[in-house]
Amino acid sequence: MTKPDPYHIERRDFFAGLAGGATFALGAAMLGAETAQANWGLIAPGPVPGEDFDGRSLVNKPRAYEVMEQEGVDGIVALNPVNIFYLGNYFSYEVQKLRAIPSFAVMPRDPGKPSFLVVASTDLWFIANAEREYPEIIPYGAPVSWEKYRDPETWNQPPESRGGIRRPIREESLTDIERGWVEMERRFENRKAATPEWALVRALEEAGLAKGRVAVDDMSIAHILSSLGQDGITCVPGDNTFRKIRMIKSDVELGHMRAAARANQDACMAMLRQIEAGMTKADTDQLFLEEAAKRGAKAIWIAMGTIGGFADGEVVPGRPMMVDAVCQINYYHGDFGRTWCLGEPRKDVLDRVGIIRKGYEAALDVIRPGMKYSELRAHAGEAMNKANATLAKATFGASPHSVGLQHTDQPYRDGLPFMVADDLTFRENMTLTIDMPSLEIGWGGAHLEDLIVVTKDGFEPLATMDDPLVVI
Repeated sequence: MTKPDPYHIERRDFFAGLAGGATFALGAAMLGAETAQANWGLIAPGPVPGEDFDGRSLVNKPRAYEVMEQEGVDGIVALNPVNIFYLGNYFSYEVQKLRAIPSFAVMPRDPGKPSFLVVASTDLWFIANAEREYPEIIPYGAPVSWEKYRDPETWNQPPESRGGIRRPIREESLTDIERGWVEMERRFENRKAATPEWALVRALEEAGLAKGRVAVDDMSIAHILSSLGQDGITCVPGDNTFRKIRMIKSDVELGHMRAAARANQDACMAMLRQIEAGMTKADTDQLFLEEAAKRGAKAIWIAMGTIGGFADGEVVPGRPMMVDAVCQINYYHGDFGRTWCLGEPRKDVLDRVGIIRKGYEAALDVIRPGMKYSELRAHAGEAMNKANATLAKATFGASPHSVGLQHTDQPYRDGLPFMVADDLTFRENMTLTIDMPSLEIGWGGAHLEDLIVVTKDGFEPLATMDDPLVVI
């Protein structure tokens, strides 16, 4: 007999245990303007994947082709490391060093044409290890006789690239892994582009986009191509194009999202078990960092007490607290929130948790493909107002947002010179949370959120939908 999966419980079973406000004790960007640049954030490598890691391509190809068709573009081009990783399944060595132009990725709309990943020659050994599925690779090295390019009239002429293998090789003592490195080096020994910019030109040509209209996630790509005399390529702002594609997850991505959701929640709960009176935000941050690392995850942030930290500067018994925890596995984000209290909670805390639960339950009751964010918010708000209009005003209401390679992994409104949230429609295989925070200065914080995936007729939790109030 197959054992039930604790991460896939029925919503009815979850909320049955919450009736009557019961509690349970816990035992010991690129903006729309054409001149704007994408906001990369900080890039850092996570733990090395384990043996059961799914290294297949991340891209939801049917969704990508659909969006490119809708947007009227022949292909998409990435400079933002988030989108390079999405298309290329790789964060390059040069990205991790925060190089200005480290890498590119190109995907044509024509399914008969290959996608390309532009990487530095220093990345070739990592790629040779074959831990993941990659597109076609175009490496770059360094230019020869770069001095003549001081004259802008020469910029449209591809520079010669340094060839050869720059490292000595002891053929008689190579390991199997080293043989793979040498094979990769020799494959591209005399085929490297001179610079990442010229490697991009080659990728666009081989993808059939030399005369195409492409959506680029950073408009500096347009400047680069124009500077190199590539006037046949039309670039249009494409940060939102990538966001529209990434919002609907592939099966491979759903696997990574489940892993991130479970590790994040488990790390957060393990951290809470160790809370003691007098601990500071620095203490709890350190605990979360450690617990995330134990689970092969990388901690990104954790809000404790309130968004601004502990109102008393430390953990105080009886004070209602929120936790909002985010960590990554394979750069996919987990997002988890709860209300917690050191010692028995007061009645007003139970009441606040109860009103949040009412709105949350109402939202999960109706979520389905085709519903808009605004409709879900209205439904949750109505349920909270009916239960207790006064307490309902102290919450922010239901705030759904997609989660993935970015914490808020969703498109914004098109046609504006700045970012404004869109009233999106739920689609099957969207991964998201419904944020239910309540912050009141002078009182404390409360919160509830879980990662879910939208299914054909509702939703499925990606981790454990357990008690909304944690009593320590």
